[in-house]
Amino acid sequence: MALVIDIVSAAGQLEAAILDVTTTDPDILLYSKSMKAKAKLLPQVLVKHYPELSLIERELRGVFEACSEAIDRKSVNPVVVKAAISIAEEYRQVIEGLKRGN
Repeated sequence: MALVIDIVSAAGQLEAAILDVTTTDPDILLYSKSMKAKAKLLPQVLVKHYPELSLIERELRGVFEACSEAIDRKSVNPVVVKAAISIAEEYRQVIEGLKRGN
């Protein structure tokens, strides 16, 4: 169960970072949507605002899809979780750097 919590946390932090750099009113876009819907929408929203990040859109979608799968199954392969958490953290830092102008 700890792995599920870890991946949900990582995806939540990544979601918050994306919302922070793309919109001032996240309620309109995402809070009522399922994780599966967010898996499609969040990377698209980010790339719309930052086209230079189009190369990572698929990987971002994968992180959110892994989170959705973990929530649905209440478990997921530990290797997948660790990879998704690592990718989520790396991209969260990249996205936060956009806000700082780095």
